[in-house]
Amino acid sequence: MKPKSSTAAMETSRVASDPSENAPCRLGWALPGDAVRDSKDELTVPVSQVGPPGTATGASAPAQHCAPTVGSPVLPWSHVDEGEHVTVRIFANARVFEGDSFSPPRTVTVVDGRVRSIDEAAPDWTRADPDSRTVDLAGQYLLPGFIESHGHPAMLARTLLEVDVTPQSAGSIAAIQDAVAAAVQDPPADGWIRGAGWLDGYLDDRRVPTRQDLDAVAPDHPVVLIRGCRHIALANSKALELSGIDASTADPAGGRLVRDPDTGEPTGILQEAAQDLLQIPAYTPEMLERGFALAQAKFAEWGVTTVNDMSTGSAEMRLYTALNRADRLGVRVRPWLWALDQMGMKGLLSAAVGAGITSGLGDDMVRIQGMKFVLDGGVGGQTAALTCPYEHSDETGILYYDDEEITAAVRRALEHGLRPAIHGIGDAAIDQALRALEGTGLMGRVEEMRARIEHCTLPSDENLDALARHGIIAASSVGFVYHIGDSYLDVLGAERMERVYPHRTFIDRGIVAPGNSDVPVTNGNPWEGIYGAVTRKSSSGQVLDTVQNITVAEALAAYTSLAAYATFEEDTLGTIAVGAHADFGVYERSPFEVDVEELKDFTPTGVYLAGEPVSPN
Repeated sequence: MKPKSSTAAMETSRVASDPSENAPCRLGWALPGDAVRDSKDELTVPVSQVGPPGTATGASAPAQHCAPTVGSPVLPWSHVDEGEHVTVRIFANARVFEGDSFSPPRTVTVVDGRVRSIDEAAPDWTRADPDSRTVDLAGQYLLPGFIESHGHPAMLARTLLEVDVTPQSAGSIAAIQDAVAAAVQDPPADGWIRGAGWLDGYLDDRRVPTRQDLDAVAPDHPVVLIRGCRHIALANSKALELSGIDASTADPAGGRLVRDPDTGEPTGILQEAAQDLLQIPAYTPEMLERGFALAQAKFAEWGVTTVNDMSTGSAEMRLYTALNRADRLGVRVRPWLWALDQMGMKGLLSAAVGAGITSGLGDDMVRIQGMKFVLDGGVGGQTAALTCPYEHSDETGILYYDDEEITAAVRRALEHGLRPAIHGIGDAAIDQALRALEGTGLMGRVEEMRARIEHCTLPSDENLDALARHGIIAASSVGFVYHIGDSYLDVLGAERMERVYPHRTFIDRGIVAPGNSDVPVTNGNPWEGIYGAVTRKSSSGQVLDTVQNITVAEALAAYTSLAAYATFEEDTLGTIAVGAHADFGVYERSPFEVDVEELKDFTPTGVYLAGEPVSPN
C-alpha cells in the first residue's frame, strides 16, 4: 500500500536542541564502488542463572553464516548418569540450514532442549529416554528460529487487545470511526477505548485525523489512538478532558501539543513526550497475560523463537518473570530496561543500578540485556532528528536531550555493567549517540559490551566509520523497507533513500547489523523484512533504491546469527549446531530455490522451541 501525500502534515518542533546545529546537512554519501504503563520503581527479575553476556570485543564481527557440525560424535552413555532422565527428540530427514545452502537429509538429535548431534542416521537413544520421540520431516528444510532483535512484545500484547486502525484494516478516517464506534458498543471495564496503527500518509482522506473525528462517534468515552510509529497519539475531547489537557496546557520538554492555529485549542494530536500528559489507566496483569498469549501465537506463526523487548518496564518484567516461573513462555525474551522517564514510561536506570542488576542476569528463557535510551522520534511523523530538513519542509525533527544529559546517563549504565542500546533514527541522532558513547571515556567497555544503536536508519559516512571502528552494532529496522518504505521515500527523497537501512554498506564495511521489525510498529513477520532487504521494494511494489540490496543468505543471517551475536549468544541461538538451543522453523521449500517475490509469503509448517512444538502445526 502506497501512502498518499498529506495536505496537512503534522507539525514538528525542535525541542532540547536543534539537530542541525551539531553537524552539516547531509543528503548522501559515497558508497563503496559508487554502488503510562506503570509508575512503580520496583523491578522483578529472574535469578536462576546469573552471568555476564560475554567478554569478546565488539570489534570482532561474527561470521555471516553458521554451518552445523555434521557427523559429530554422540556423547557416550556414561555421560548420562544411571537413573538420570533426559528428554530426547529426534528430527529425521531434515535438510539443515548451512548459511547459504541446506544439507542433504540429516538426523538432528536433541537432548534436553539442545542439539546433541547432526548425523546421517539416527543413534539409538531409547536407553536414555524410553519415551523419546521422532519427528520425520520428510525432507523439509530446517532453519534456526528467527530472532527479533528489536521489538516490543508486551506492546504487541496490548495492541492485540486494542482497536485495529492499521492501514490494512482502516484505510480512511471513516473506517477509523467505524472501528471506534464498534468498540464503544463493548468498551473495556475502565471505559477507555485504546487503538493503534493509523498512518496519515496511507489514509484516503490525505489528512491527519483530529479529536473532532473521534468525538463524532465517541463523545462520552475517552479514546486514544496511537500512530503506527508510536511517537504520536490522537486523543478525543473526553480523553483530553480526563487528562486535564486544554488550551492553557504548556508543551512539555521533548514534546508538543498540536493546536488549532486560530483558536489555540488542542487538535488531539500529541507528539513525542506530550503523550505523557494522557492519564490512561495501566493494563492489569491479567489483561497483559491475555494479550501476551495472543502475541506468542503471532511469534509462532512468524517462526520467531527469541524476541528482544526494547521497552521493558516494571510491569513487563513482572509479566515475563511470572510466565517463566509458570513454564508458560513460548518464546525466549531478552529484555532491555527502559532507562529514563519518557513516553509515558518510568525510567529504571536508577532502580537497576541500585538493585545491582547487570547485563546477562537471568536464564535461557529471560535474560536481561541492558538499558534502552531514546534520542529522537520517527521518520513518518517527521520527528526523527535530521541534519537536513525533510522534503518540502523546514523541519529537522526532535532531539530529546542535550549531549551532557545523555552522556552522563550512558556513562552510568556502562559503569554499572549495563549495556547501552541507543535509539537513533535520524543522522543527527546517530551523531549524538556516538558522541555520547565516546564522551563516556569508556570506549574499551563500549566495545567489550557490544553497544548498539537502535534502528540506525540514516547513518552518515562518518557514522559508518565509527560503527566499524568500535564494533558498535547497528540494530537495523530493515523491516520498515517493506511496510513503510514509501512514506520514507516521500519525506526523505530519493538521494537519502540510498542511505536508509543500508545493509549492503553495513556488510561491506564489516558492521554487524541484525534485522528487525520494531513490532508492533510494523508487522513482525521476518520474511517480509528479508524480502525488503533483498529486493528493496515496498508493499506497494515500488523499488525504493537499487544500491542497498543484499542476498537471501545475508538477509537470513540478519535474523539469525547476527541477531544472536547482538545478545552474546552466537554459539547457542541463530544456528543449528551441536550445543545450540534446538529452536527451529520447518519449511516446505528452500528460500534459496524460489522466486524472490515468494519470500514475503513464506510460512513455517512447524516451529520448535528447545525441541518442543510451539505452533499448532
